[in-house]
Amino acid sequence: MISLFGFDLCSKIWVRVNIPLYETREIISNYLDLLHVQNKGISFSYFSDLSDSIRVPFLVGVSLIAVVAMLYYQNRYWSELDFFTRSGLACVIPGAAGNLVDRSFYGYVTDFLHFRWHNTSFFVNNLADCFISLGVIFFIVPIIFSKKFNVPQK
Repeated sequence: MISLFGFDLCSKIWVRVNIPLYETREIISNYLDLLHVQNKGISFSYFSDLSDSIRVPFLVGVSLIAVVAMLYYQNRYWSELDFFTRSGLACVIPGAAGNLVDRSFYGYVTDFLHFRWHNTSFFVNNLADCFISLGVIFFIVPIIFSKKFNVPQK
């Protein structure tokens, strides 16, 4: 978990130092670019239109509560958790903490992974967002398979 957190923070620092704001660098033609942007909101820039005096404390507060709650849950129930829940928490916590650090220090999150399909742009995110997405997949997989294979007996 600490390595994912560190990797996320280092990647954001590298982007802020090496790629000017709004500059694009192609990684995989037509699919993935490095694009340095500042996301003042959450996913898909929700809440970014709020004033800084409301937005920053609100998002930092919610993020802090979420990270502390997940850390408590993880530490309290670790021995009882299955592989998927452990893996999910091990991805989501450093991702949420990485974005929390950005919001706390800068008032925004540094995003830089621009996913697209030729001229269609999907989203720009960062490694923390990728870790969170992977963690959510770990949470969802057992739910999908438990519903699929638990056929009620007649």
